Amino acid sequence: MLAETECYLCHLSQVLRVLAVQKIEGPEALRITRESCRFLAEINFHRTPPEISADLYKWLAELTGIQDPYFEIKRQDIGQALALYPELNRRVLLAPDRLRKAMMFSLAGNVIDFGAGEVSGWPQEKNLLEEEELAIDDYELFIYDLKKAKKIIFLGDNSGETVFDRLFIEQIGRQVIYAVREGPIINDATVEEARLSGLEEVARVVSSGCQAPGTVVEQCTEEFIEILKQADLIICKGQGNYECLEQLPGPFYFLLKAKCEVISRHLGVEQGGLILARSKNYSSALSL
Repeated sequence: MLAETECYLCHLSQVLRVLAVQKIEGPEALRITRESCRFLAEINFHRTPPEISADLYKWLAELTGIQDPYFEIKRQDIGQALALYPELNRRVLLAPDRLRKAMMFSLAGNVIDFGAGEVSGWPQEKNLLEEEELAIDDYELFIYDLKKAKKIIFLGDNSGETVFDRLFIEQIGRQVIYAVREGPIINDATVEEARLSGLEEVARVVSSGCQAPGTVVEQCTEEFIEILKQADLIICKGQGNYECLEQLPGPFYFLLKAKCEVISRHLGVEQGGLILARSKNYSSALSL
């Protein structure tokens, strides 16, 4: 999915968020903002938003000297999610359909995102506990494909929601490979954040080799591409993974909250809608 006009302003707003988080103000903030406008005006936009973000954050790190601007926030988000975990797990165990309940908690956790539109932030506990309807609900198809799957890959997204993904993986009840980013990008999870979330207790955690806020296949390691090719089912969490993978034939299911107008329009749902969608290009194996 290629970037659209609105994505330009979204990327600029990401720069402003970094400045706010790092408390960069005054003339220095103005200088970085102006240089960011020039950078975005000249960059190749005929790509997916995660590819653009990868270049932007690499350039911003060189400009500011800050490699991981959300380091502290990521740790805080994981801590908050871990504090909620016992109660959420209790509710999963009491649910008539444990897998669906855990999946809904995983979806609710997808709002923890500092690179998306306005419908993002830390989920209120009451919003986590209230069941929402899915704007796209391919759950029955998901169950059908899950029962047949022998090798399951889960492409993670943001730190903090990693804890909610753990709930979901526990209910899948089979070996899962959980893939994360190679290095820090926005508040996306790396191997370290996955470990802090307790994911190594329920899944094999690996790096995709990609440091974009989405799984850009061309940037992944050969080892990880082989893992993807062997998968019978690939659960893709978040907007970034959707943007990178929705055009590829493969056993993809997209699990996300439609946080921005571009994604909402592309999916044909209202902004803020929760999605479990079988890929329109679904096939039994990844084709590259």
